[in-house]
Amino acid sequence: MEEVSRDAARLLVLTPEPQVLLLRLEPSFRDPFWVTPGGGLDDGESYEDAAPRELAEEAGRSDLTIGPCIWARDVTFTWERWRVHQKERTFLVEVRAAFEAVTVFPDEEPITGSGWFTIDRLRSKRQTVYPIGLADHVERLLADGHGDDPVDLGVVVED
Repeated sequence: MEEVSRDAARLLVLTPEPQVLLLRLEPSFRDPFWVTPGGGLDDGESYEDAAPRELAEEAGRSDLTIGPCIWARDVTFTWERWRVHQKERTFLVEVRAAFEAVTVFPDEEPITGSGWFTIDRLRSKRQTVYPIGLADHVERLLADGHGDDPVDLGVVVED
């Protein structure tokens, strides 16, 4: 299996209720799962530049304010024939209400839908949600707020 490294910007899109926007991915090589919007940085792109681009591409929204970077983590996962080592930064996007996400490049990515998840739904065992532990991370964010520096979520293996 080929090893690759990349950097990625992710977005925690959060309503006041709270609900979190997740995208449903159905790749041909594994079971479907849900994930926060985001993806790899383009050549020469910063995390801060990638975050609004990814939000526009994956949720169809370029009118939302990208907040601070709240989480940092290193994650390893398998994607097709690659073992991916990814450095992620997650940015907070606070919205007043849920909206329908529209993927700009539906044919290039296995995104088949979107949904808004409460903390209880995030904890449901009926579907796989990445990042693992998202409900706990959101609860800590809501209880503690965010500081000037992102919370280090550590090194994680997700498969």
